[in-house]
Amino acid sequence: MVEIELHQISRKYESYRLKNKYAESQLLSSIAETGIREPLICTAKSSEQYILLDGYKRLRCLLRLNIHIVPVHSLGSDEQDGIIELIRVSNSKSLQTLEQSCFVDELHKRFGMTASGIAERLDVSPAWVSLRLGLIEEMSETVRMNIFSGRFPIRSYMYSLKPFTRVKGAEKHLVDRFVSHVSGKHLSTRDMDRLIYGYFRGGEHIRKQIEDGHLNWTLKVLKDNTASLSQEADLNMEERRVINDLEILQKYIVKVIRYFSSVVSSGSPRTHGRAGRMHCRAESGTNDQASLLPTSPFKKNALLLIKGIMDSIEPLRKQIGEFYDQ
Repeated sequence: MVEIELHQISRKYESYRLKNKYAESQLLSSIAETGIREPLICTAKSSEQYILLDGYKRLRCLLRLNIHIVPVHSLGSDEQDGIIELIRVSNSKSLQTLEQSCFVDELHKRFGMTASGIAERLDVSPAWVSLRLGLIEEMSETVRMNIFSGRFPIRSYMYSLKPFTRVKGAEKHLVDRFVSHVSGKHLSTRDMDRLIYGYFRGGEHIRKQIEDGHLNWTLKVLKDNTASLSQEADLNMEERRVINDLEILQKYIVKVIRYFSSVVSSGSPRTHGRAGRMHCRAESGTNDQASLLPTSPFKKNALLLIKGIMDSIEPLRKQIGEFYDQ
C-alpha cells in the first residue's frame, strides 16, 4: 500500500460503478469523523498514474472534504489482470451484477477475451459470463445512464422492467421513454413497479399521463384499479375466481423470479425471508447448515416442485397464449 495524491488517479471506470447518494452521504460523515479506513483499489499505469477500479464513493468523498492524499492498494501494472482480480474478489464482496457486467464487457470488447477465456480466468461457468455480457448488450445508453447515476432503481430494472419487456416484447424506444420520464423522481420500488405495469399494459391514456408527468394521479388510478381486479362489477362468480387465480399466479411468479435471479447472480440464496434465514444460520455454523446441502430437504423438495412446474409451463403458455392472442 502506498499514499499518493488524488490528481494521480484516473477515473476512467467511474461510469461502470453504481451511484448511491444515501450510502455516499453516510460514507462522507464516516470519513469526516474517522478518516479513510480502506485504501482505494487501483492498477498502476506508471509510478505517477493509477487507474481506479474500486473506491469511487470514497474518492468523491475525499474530494468534497478537500483531502488530497489517499492510501492506494495496487493490483499490479497490468490493467486486464487488475480487472480480473477485482471481479474475482467481488464475487464475495460489494461489486453488483451490473457492475460486474461492465467489467466483463470491457474484458470481452477491449481486451479481446472470449467468454470461455473469461470464465476460465474467473473460475466461473460460461453461463455466468454470458449472463453478464447479455445484460450490458441489451441495455440502451439512456437506461444505463439513469441506472448507474442512481436516478432509476436497479431492482426495478432487474426484476420488473427487464423481465416484463423481454416477455412482452416492448420496443426499446418505449423503454427509453419510460425510464426518461420516471427517473430521478424518488419513487419507491413498489410505485415504480406499478408505473412499469401501467405504462406497458395500461393503454395509451395511462402512458400519456406518465409521459406528461402526472405520476401521483397515475399511481392513484393504478392502485385503485389493481387493488383486486376480481372485484369488477361486471364479472360473474367463475370469472372472479379465474381473475383472482391469475392475480395470485402473477404475484408468486414475480417472487420466485426474484429469488432464483439472486441465486444465479450470487451463487448463493438471498439473505431475505425464510430461505435467507436458513442461509444466515448456515454461515454461523448451526445445525441448519445441512438444509442447503445437495441432499437437504430444501433442495430435494425444491427440485421436486420445480420439475412439476416445468412440466406445466408449456401447456400453461399454450392455453393462456391462445386466449391472449384472441
